[in-house]
Amino acid sequence: MKNPPEFSVFHTLSLFVLGLGVLFCFSACESDQTEIPFKTFQGPTMGTNYRIVYQSDMDAQTLKKSVDSLLIELNEELSTYIEESTISAFNQSGRGIELRDGEADYFMDNLRISGELYRLTNGLFDPTVMPLVNYWGFGFAGREAPTAIDSMAIDSLLNFVSWEKIQLDTEGEDFFIGKKEPAVMLDFSAVAKGYAVDVLCDFFNSLGLDNYLIDIGGELCAEGPGRLEEGWVIGVSSPDPTSEGSQLTERFILKKGGVATSGNYRNFREVEGVIIGHTLNPRTGFPEMNNLLSVTIWHSEAAFADALATATMVAGYPNAYTMVVELSEVEGYFIFVNEEGEVEHSWTEGFEAFFLKND
Repeated sequence: MKNPPEFSVFHTLSLFVLGLGVLFCFSACESDQTEIPFKTFQGPTMGTNYRIVYQSDMDAQTLKKSVDSLLIELNEELSTYIEESTISAFNQSGRGIELRDGEADYFMDNLRISGELYRLTNGLFDPTVMPLVNYWGFGFAGREAPTAIDSMAIDSLLNFVSWEKIQLDTEGEDFFIGKKEPAVMLDFSAVAKGYAVDVLCDFFNSLGLDNYLIDIGGELCAEGPGRLEEGWVIGVSSPDPTSEGSQLTERFILKKGGVATSGNYRNFREVEGVIIGHTLNPRTGFPEMNNLLSVTIWHSEAAFADALATATMVAGYPNAYTMVVELSEVEGYFIFVNEEGEVEHSWTEGFEAFFLKND
């Protein structure tokens, strides 16, 4: 296990979160050295927006129609806000659902990834937090936060929160995804956007596209040399909720892989005068507000990075750093508050390669 590196304090008030404020650096990245054009299109999905930049002669509107169709298919399996979705069918069931082999593959993939991350994070990532998500006003049951904190109600809900309450029977042609309690529910919100990014990347690769950047609500993947043939330049904005989202505070450069960031300062509630974030601790049932302001995770798969970013936010610093360095092929960047109340930045050794070098 490596020890955390020496920390570099950039600016006490100059922070960033890539997952909540990605900025594509067009002005700094323009190049007229190629005849193949760069094209851009965007649209709404998964309660947020997507944006795609790619290099090809392929028509953007034609490609957009295919992307929108894929995203609709994903939502029909993964969205808790769609009553007829696969995940809603599971959540509304008394004992679980049965699926045929090849049916609801997106749902099954998210279930598999979630189970893997549950084990790798010792339960800090747990997709069964849906009852708690609803209680705190972040879920499909409504956007209203509780007017007062009821510890007894939270303890009661914790009886239905644990991956161990999910039962999987995958023998034969039929899959049965069961639950030990009728109130057990799944929530893929901390992995689904990253997974959707991976699906779109696979789609682009199948078309022979090899130079693109795909972003869904800040979870993204990059492929190819970008505009300057050195990689895609990603601008990141401040996690200070009072700052303007377009404030550029740091830049990274990516040639391949998925990146996700988690932070509590954009999506929060106020209960009894206390600010609560949307990152819930599946062990305590309460929103986790610790010294870790944000974390950015790189992995070859955006879904893995998405889920791990959530788990590290629950862990806090330096536990989050330790978690990342103990995993293979994962890199992380952390913004946290030290014991003196100062904001510091830390990163794993491999993340150093993503910093944009200023000549």
